[in-house]
Amino acid sequence: MLVLTRRVGESILVFPSDDIDPSTPVSELFGRGPIRITLTRVSGNQARLGIVAPETLAIAREEVA
Repeated sequence: MLVLTRRVGESILVFPSDDIDPSTPVSELFGRGPIRITLTRVSGNQARLGIVAPETLAIAREEVA
């Protein structure tokens, strides 16, 4: 599980990893299951999110992607 902290207005991006052929059908990207996002903690204006996704997908903070 990847855990990221986000503040109000900040985003997380989910996209195919760089080693995936761009023509890969969406059904193949999710072939190993859905993305699961769990709110693990809220503190003031911050939320911690736990993310479990297939290895074919990359997850990044918007400011890093």
